[in-house]
Amino acid sequence: MEEPSSTFPTKNDAHSENLPLICIVGGPNSNDYETNRILHHTIGLPDFSQELRCFQTVTCYQAVVNNLEDAHEMIDTAISTALKESKPVYINISCNLAGIPHPTFSREPVPFSLSPKLSNNLGLEAAVEAAAEFLNKAVKPVMKRVIAFIGDGSFQVTAQDVSTMIRNGQKTIIFLINNGGYTIEVEIHDGPYNVIKKWNYTGLVDAIHNGEGKCWTTKVRCEEELIEAIETANGAKKDSLCFIEVIVHKDDTSKELLEWGSRVSAANSRPPNPQ
Repeated sequence: MEEPSSTFPTKNDAHSENLPLICIVGGPNSNDYETNRILHHTIGLPDFSQELRCFQTVTCYQAVVNNLEDAHEMIDTAISTALKESKPVYINISCNLAGIPHPTFSREPVPFSLSPKLSNNLGLEAAVEAAAEFLNKAVKPVMKRVIAFIGDGSFQVTAQDVSTMIRNGQKTIIFLINNGGYTIEVEIHDGPYNVIKKWNYTGLVDAIHNGEGKCWTTKVRCEEELIEAIETANGAKKDSLCFIEVIVHKDDTSKELLEWGSRVSAANSRPPNPQ
């Protein structure tokens, strides 16, 4: 169960990526609905529907469970809709109902099946064989380790997730590109709002690590240091989460980014059409 405001961006991403994500949040006590009470974790109004209206734009189904009679039907519908439409759904359960048993709630899993999708068995078999042949010819084995690249600006709004990675024993290799700001935005429209506060990124991750789990951090400033860091991440620290901060110049961008940025800037600055 999550804080709804902190999960909204995640649901937005899941909607755009067609992921059947199920968001379960705690709602007001069932007795507080249809009252004029102002509650904690609201915006100070006796209307509890603001959060629901927000999630309606990024989910394909919303269930507000504030009574037990139709709870099972609403929850089942939410789950099945997420699976059928491959989109996120939102389930809000009153905080005083979550632990109450009810005759309609089965302790055994309820079977659920989606209609089988049509497939060309011969074509599928040939495709699988071709894919297997291609992979078997690979000089090096396919890595199953997650490799993530993130900018310094993006990391400043997601840094806490490193804690979850370490807690769950993830062996991710994270490359943090530290170029001192939002370089893509600079190429579109430069300004002081694209400069971010400097962080000690490796120091922050070390503090999050705090000696629990396996985590290794390093900073690199040149190609030789980068090669050495990658070799360490794949060798001595292959069983650890590896955080590699890559320090680059703020103007170190590709020609393609410069061209794209100028085109976007030109498109954004077009004057209004005459009325």
